[in-house]
Amino acid sequence: MESQGHRPVPVWYYMVGFLALGASLTFAGASLSHLRDRVGTDNGGIALIFVGQSIGYMLGSFLGGRSLDRGNGHRMWAACMLCSLVAIAVISQLRDLVAMVGVFSVLGVFSGTGDVAGNTLVVWSRPESPGAALNSLHLFFALGALTSPLMTNRAIAWSHSLWPIVVPLALLTVVCAIKMLATPPPMKTRAAGVPVLGDRVMVSRRGQIAVITLFFFVYVALEIGFANWIHSYVEEIRYGGANTATGVTATFWVGFSLGRLASIWLARRFSPGWMLVGSMSLALLSSTSLVIVNGGNIGLWIVTFFFGFSIAPQFASMIGYAESHLALSGKATSAFIGAAGLGGLVMPWLLGQLFDAHGPGVLPPVTLVACVATTAVGLWVRHIVRVNEGQRPPVTSMNAPVT
Repeated sequence: MESQGHRPVPVWYYMVGFLALGASLTFAGASLSHLRDRVGTDNGGIALIFVGQSIGYMLGSFLGGRSLDRGNGHRMWAACMLCSLVAIAVISQLRDLVAMVGVFSVLGVFSGTGDVAGNTLVVWSRPESPGAALNSLHLFFALGALTSPLMTNRAIAWSHSLWPIVVPLALLTVVCAIKMLATPPPMKTRAAGVPVLGDRVMVSRRGQIAVITLFFFVYVALEIGFANWIHSYVEEIRYGGANTATGVTATFWVGFSLGRLASIWLARRFSPGWMLVGSMSLALLSSTSLVIVNGGNIGLWIVTFFFGFSIAPQFASMIGYAESHLALSGKATSAFIGAAGLGGLVMPWLLGQLFDAHGPGVLPPVTLVACVATTAVGLWVRHIVRVNEGQRPPVTSMNAPVT
């Protein structure tokens, strides 16, 4: 969304940009066995592409915030989309593991920068109530992630390569780049909160941001770890073939997409804090059910769907929760996205080592532990922000200078 004064106007190209981002960031999971065979390595070796992508993602997210604060959001995001497209085309041709890890790192830089740009710009464009817009943005990310395993499966089946993925992404990229380069970006719309004196011990702004940053680390470790390894999990427990594994992976993203679609409606009726509590409670229930099912049967499909549905609202809800209490600059959002990148580095790599050491059965219990950690940190965030109740920053002019 974009503001004229404080009247929201739809900015559809942010949504389309996140559709492309979702597909770009998640195609590696569905193509993991193809890439592993292409470069001649094992699960532990191919997991290095996640490490490279996440290191690049963190670097890009930390670099992107400062450029946003200087008012370069649209130019920066358009450039990142174009460079991501080139990186995916190069990956589709590589047969060397070291080179592949290197290019995935480059892809991560551009993806991390684009992620910061989208989350920050949509918040700045809806200063009064960013919740529904944020959930819409992340719905389109989920739709991109949903189409990714389907595009990957068909690309490999038709051409034994990933290059056909580039075609639809190129169309999205060109449309977004043209529109962004022709449109001035929104600017920061909140002044910093003023500390409130009283009987309660106040948590510093830096302390609040640090704990919120930790939440994004554990949440993305949960989401990306499961999303990137569920395909290999299904293959290695020998539940059907590649098409079955693609189907289960797509089921996760269908649930995830529907969860984000539902969260747009829910965000208009519930506060971000209650959205988080409800989502985390359902996620605990579904991840526990995943441990109970732990195998190839119809229960796996059902639980995978509900797990995706339950965790879907958490990223956007936490951004909205933070924005409703703090003045989110590009720099602050960079910290959140950077922590998300670190979570996306640690968990997929760790699962690769655990798969090789103990087999695919480790995925359900590791997912449950990660879900418990996410819930604990989420409740910690809610506690420290409620301690500072009453510090919600005021809305300022859309054209106010970035501070």
